[in-house]
Amino acid sequence: MRDGIITVGIMVIFTFICLLLRNWFLPIGGTLLILQLGAVTCSILFSRMNGLVAAIIGAISFNFLFTAPFYSVRMSDVDDVINIATFLVVAVLASEFSSFYKRQQTALRKAQLQANVLRSVSHDLRTPLSTMIGSMETLDTYYHSLPENDKRELIKGSIVESKRLHAYIENILQATRIQNDLLIAGRERISINSLIENVLTRFSNPRIVTSFSGHLRQIYASGPLLEQAMFNVIDNALKFSEQEVLVKVKSDSKYTNIIVEDSGIGLKDGDTQRPFMLFSSSRDGDVGTGGIGLGLNVAQGIAEAHKGRLILENLAPGCRAIISIPNLSEKSS
Repeated sequence: MRDGIITVGIMVIFTFICLLLRNWFLPIGGTLLILQLGAVTCSILFSRMNGLVAAIIGAISFNFLFTAPFYSVRMSDVDDVINIATFLVVAVLASEFSSFYKRQQTALRKAQLQANVLRSVSHDLRTPLSTMIGSMETLDTYYHSLPENDKRELIKGSIVESKRLHAYIENILQATRIQNDLLIAGRERISINSLIENVLTRFSNPRIVTSFSGHLRQIYASGPLLEQAMFNVIDNALKFSEQEVLVKVKSDSKYTNIIVEDSGIGLKDGDTQRPFMLFSSSRDGDVGTGGIGLGLNVAQGIAEAHKGRLILENLAPGCRAIISIPNLSEKSS
């Protein structure tokens, strides 16, 4: 319906332009081309059906306003039939060309995405797997000659890397779910305090400092998904900062805000949108520090699936991430 209204509006505008230019002695051929341009525009912007509707409107407008006898629609002459046929053919061809171009662009984006997936996933999954394999092979080969402390360190290192690997795979799965709009089930009334406690338990990191302010209300959310979003944001802050990471929870009349602040390297070039791009990473090519480029993208998708938002702000130094989730209304609670 919206596209149809815009299509009619575009053709009205092009018709009005032709009426204005006719007073400046615009030739009849120029009028025909301008109206056809309107039909082509609708075909490119919208569907083939919209293009055909625009073509019919253009043909009827041309016949009614610009050909004698004026202000009457007649299709008795061969020229009139040719005009409307030309409008329709031009609209169909423009629509086909637009569809072909969009398919080629989609295929190119998919190819680029696949290349990024292979490069990023191979880099970030190879490291924990290599560490785990090396630790287990060392433990298996030298089990009887290794001190107990070394054995525990090898096992502990393997557990840490396995959790890291699990986090990567979880983010890949969540990114897939986001792309397919599968994040709407399993919501319930939950307390933000319990979510924060669960996330902090997963980290067990003394560098995380929390504070709460305002009247914290219940929210309507999927607990595991929102935990994953908060985990990704806090993990990102810990990764790029060696100082304390502040987690502030504030509530107003509409939103519960989880604010994560660090004093790390901040955002590259001050760009607050690039970190949300799928497979965007701070690494230079295949080297350097940085994650797989999924964490913040997944976190943003989860926040938006809850009718909320995730934004980034520059600090001096560091970065601030704000997850805002709508409160559960008093009536519904």
